[in-house]
Amino acid sequence: MKLKAKSVSRKLPEYKQIKQLMKRAFPKNEQMPVWVLRILALNKGTDFLAWYGKGAFCGISFTVQHKNMAFILYLAVNDKIRSKGYGSAVLNCLKKKFKGKTLSLNVEPLERDAANYTQRVRRIYFYKKNGFRDTGYFIHDKNDKYLILSTAETFSQKEYREMLKKVSYGFYTPQIEMSG
Repeated sequence: MKLKAKSVSRKLPEYKQIKQLMKRAFPKNEQMPVWVLRILALNKGTDFLAWYGKGAFCGISFTVQHKNMAFILYLAVNDKIRSKGYGSAVLNCLKKKFKGKTLSLNVEPLERDAANYTQRVRRIYFYKKNGFRDTGYFIHDKNDKYLILSTAETFSQKEYREMLKKVSYGFYTPQIEMSG
């Protein structure tokens, strides 16, 4: 599947769709305003992209690269066309773009009593199917806990921390712990 990417800007005809997708795809506590993401994307090594397949808007990604790592802060596929391979296609494009770098991201852990447990299972299955591994680490963000997934066989906690510091301009120091 061939995709094209464009930097997210107010000039995109799909700008309103992008804002709506962000609200639908992520819980309120994980959402960052689109205008903030656009400003952050001005930073070198940071991209906020809208993805297109067959000329139609199919999703977004927000990535930050630092040294040998690229972090996927957001990845969402237009819910009208989910489960048709677009998410995997976006990940393949990101793997090509960041060739030689480790990709990492955070997902909600599998907690059986979570209201969205089935969604969490599907999400982790999707990422594992696309080459991501459980790093054995969790990150705590306020009252939430996230599993860190990575394409690397060995995960660099140090580089991950540096990357988060970069994306937050030094205002965010995560608490990271081993699972188990």
